[in-house]
Amino acid sequence: MTSRPMVTTIIPTTASSNRTHSLQRAIESIRASSSTPLAIVVVVNGRQFDNQICRWMENQPDVMLDFLEEPSLTSAILKGRQLVRTRFFSFLDDDDEYLPGSIDKRRAVLEESPGVDLVVVNGFRREGGADRLAFNELPYAISDPLTNVFKAIWLCSCNALYRTASVNENYFRELHARAEWTWLAFNLALDGKKVSAIDAPGFRIHDTPGSLSKSQEYQDAYLALYQRMLLKTVPTTVARLIKKRASSAWHDRSVQALNRGDRMAALTSHTRSLLLPGGLRYLSYTRHLLR
Repeated sequence: MTSRPMVTTIIPTTASSNRTHSLQRAIESIRASSSTPLAIVVVVNGRQFDNQICRWMENQPDVMLDFLEEPSLTSAILKGRQLVRTRFFSFLDDDDEYLPGSIDKRRAVLEESPGVDLVVVNGFRREGGADRLAFNELPYAISDPLTNVFKAIWLCSCNALYRTASVNENYFRELHARAEWTWLAFNLALDGKKVSAIDAPGFRIHDTPGSLSKSQEYQDAYLALYQRMLLKTVPTTVARLIKKRASSAWHDRSVQALNRGDRMAALTSHTRSLLLPGGLRYLSYTRHLLR
């Protein structure tokens, strides 16, 4: 490296053999996202890692490799944040990529606006070989970051650059598993962190069949997330939004239970959805439980 990096990008990964191509692509995309050197921190979590890809990363002069025995995404995210020694930092999933020049654009915003704590960008989600925009209302979303966590979420794993001095490692302690970025966005907004946006593509998320976001556990995590949010001191209007989202989550759980033939569990979940704000919109669904 010819100069001291200003940005660290963190990649949490299992580094399993089926991640070899995407992990190498992610690292190359980080390099192409900046005209100046970056620090790349790869945190390998769990014991399913492939020795060959790990040796390849060890031989990369701009990559710092760290290992955790526990197969935990949240622990890997925290460990990566603890290793940051630069003014700014970002994250990238091992199956996604930055677009060329993206980090330069994000860094320029933070350098020009000392009061901004993080900047978010738009990007693409690739599904079936085609790209579509990840966020349809990004500038609107950051106009009221706390409310829009529940209306037009503005944060994902790869779309932000954070100011290290503003977003300390405590934000990454006890992240909510399978809803990490929603929980992080909620807490940043609750603390009044200033968010800026670049409504131009800066990343590509590759929709992979085995991704965590497609798992049942991921969907179920949101009920616990909403309950956890309600333990915080939030404005009344925001609390109502959280409860409306919880109502929807209980309704989804009821439908899932009914589909697998567990009518009692479906009825219990349905009742809970009705008792929350917005729940009456599911009243007509009751007929499916009475057949």
